[in-house]
Amino acid sequence: MPPSSRKLKTLPLADLAHWISQRPGLGELLDRQTSSTPRPVYVSDHPDRVDRIERGYGQAHKPEEYLREFSDYLKRHSNEIPALLTVLTRPRDLTRAQLRELALALDAAGFSETRLATAWRELTNQDIAARIVGYIRQAAIGDPLLPYSERVDHALQQLLAHPPGGSPWTTPQREWLKRIAAQTKANVLVDCAALDDPDLIFKREGGGFSRLDKIFNGQLQPILAAFNDALWVTQPKSA
Repeated sequence: MPPSSRKLKTLPLADLAHWISQRPGLGELLDRQTSSTPRPVYVSDHPDRVDRIERGYGQAHKPEEYLREFSDYLKRHSNEIPALLTVLTRPRDLTRAQLRELALALDAAGFSETRLATAWRELTNQDIAARIVGYIRQAAIGDPLLPYSERVDHALQQLLAHPPGGSPWTTPQREWLKRIAAQTKANVLVDCAALDDPDLIFKREGGGFSRLDKIFNGQLQPILAAFNDALWVTQPKSA
């Protein structure tokens, strides 16, 4: 009586090899088709070649379909996701917590920043690091899609040239505005809570909201709002 499959699994490798060597027809038996009609095996001697490479986008097969689905999703959910409504109507009020929640909701729906950037690049042949807020506003309200770093630089220059209240910036104020701009490029958004985040530079460099608010004469919150608002005003076309 042949050993059971369970017993075969427990045999030492040498014993298993000996058992198989004593049964020369075993390989042919295992390879034999169980169906009465043999299944043909097609063999080609031609060299392999790549005809085309296609990227899938979930239910969509083409980048334009994927971007159209994204636009439709935003229209259907603009009144259901508070952070989405803020991005479209009051971007200056957006918080980092809201931005994280929005990014997670979009990712769960199949619209990650990476996939949106890839679809846009394949459709337009333009590689634009617009960040997720930029892709949302472009798809929903037709904002020009610009590199986010360019938006930050433009907003910083506007703020430096036109200080709220009209009083010239002091040297420490200008330096801190430049640090805020740099962190905005890295983290998409700097709000009041970000200034107290130990993982960002503000605390490590002796900042924090309370201290910086004193440097800005108690006007730090509206200054941040003005900066974040300037990110999304009409901008010159990217070079």
